[in-house]
Amino acid sequence: MNRRSFSFLLPVLTAAVVLSGGNGLRAQEAETPVILNHADSLVGSEVAGEQVKELIGNVRFTQGRVVVSCRKAVQYLVSKKISLEGEVEVLDSTMRMVGDHGMYYSAERTAEAFDRVMVEDGQTILKSGYGKYFAKDKRAFFTTNVHVEDSSSILTSDSLIYFREDQHSIAMGRVAIQNPANRMTIYGGHFENYKRRKTSRMTVSPRLVQVDTAGGRADTLTVTSLEMVSVEDTIEQLHAIDSVRIRRRELEAVAGTAQFFTKLDSIVLRRTPFIWYRSDSGEVNQLSGDSVFLHLKKRKLERIYVRGNAHAIAQVDSSWPNRYNQMIGQQIVMKFADNKPTEIDVHKTAISLYYLFDGRKPNGANRTSGDEVIIYFRSGKLDRLKVVAGVEGQYFPERMIRKRETEYNLPGFVWRAPEDLFRYRRPPSGDVK
Repeated sequence: MNRRSFSFLLPVLTAAVVLSGGNGLRAQEAETPVILNHADSLVGSEVAGEQVKELIGNVRFTQGRVVVSCRKAVQYLVSKKISLEGEVEVLDSTMRMVGDHGMYYSAERTAEAFDRVMVEDGQTILKSGYGKYFAKDKRAFFTTNVHVEDSSSILTSDSLIYFREDQHSIAMGRVAIQNPANRMTIYGGHFENYKRRKTSRMTVSPRLVQVDTAGGRADTLTVTSLEMVSVEDTIEQLHAIDSVRIRRRELEAVAGTAQFFTKLDSIVLRRTPFIWYRSDSGEVNQLSGDSVFLHLKKRKLERIYVRGNAHAIAQVDSSWPNRYNQMIGQQIVMKFADNKPTEIDVHKTAISLYYLFDGRKPNGANRTSGDEVIIYFRSGKLDRLKVVAGVEGQYFPERMIRKRETEYNLPGFVWRAPEDLFRYRRPPSGDVK
């Protein structure tokens, strides 16, 4: 290699020196110049026919509003690139990017940082293995173990793009967003956040996991859908969209859409919602209607409102698989205590069908209708039934209904419980598969 070198020592170089190459003043006019603010020493040389300048010790240079500092820098005058070593720092207004070493490209006004990269911008702190900042369009790209923290959440991903002016970020590959305050984590493969609009969107197999340890045992809520959208309005909301499935130890549900009010501890299900919960004795109960509102208190189910074409169906006994206790009306309200039903109130054209037993022996069924039907439970089991106004009733003896149970089902009867209902499996805490 042909190398001619010349050097001189600058104990304290503080005067502004223009670091430019190529055609001198014409190059400076065509682009914002790089100005050296300080270096302890400077060594000039030629490598492979290209002039280079080595800046050593407390190096600091600027290009426009961008300020770069490091221990050592090597500037390639023709290539218009500067290699950076030791405590590299890049500043642009409120943004600060640091790394062990990096590169700066003056023509493009871009900076790269490698190894133990950290970025601070306002209250947000980002860490990664690699970062690249595009000063012209205020854009940054990060990859390798991306970790972002702000005042309320922690995000991890394989890579991330951040647009500073729009405050728009895109995270890709094994994305996880944790909210320590409510023990909620959302996983997915692609995440976009629009900070100014106070909205964000998770796609590619999104999954929400919330762990509740109240009462001394862990109880995990999981939600899956095709898309999840978060809205930070006057009331913080999370929308699960398309093919929604909700799982919890005592509860499962499916719907076209689900709306979570995280601070109000409530969920609204729409577009053909179905809910199932299991009694202490193992029988499965099903609720369905045009919309379902679930209200929880301290993470425990307190009340369910079913509106429009409301149906409540319960398995009678596993020994009689075709027999289901049923209730229909325009609205059903269910009350719970310790996750056990205490009361069911059916409004507007209420009809109930209940199978009777003499001990373990089946004894026909009762069909009752009225303006309102109220069922009371004791220890989670049916205790008594009350019918209000317009009461009509009919008893079907056992000889009439045996092996013909499906003929007595109430209008609109649909039993949809999936085969894997309540097969509880703790979701993985890491990668999305």
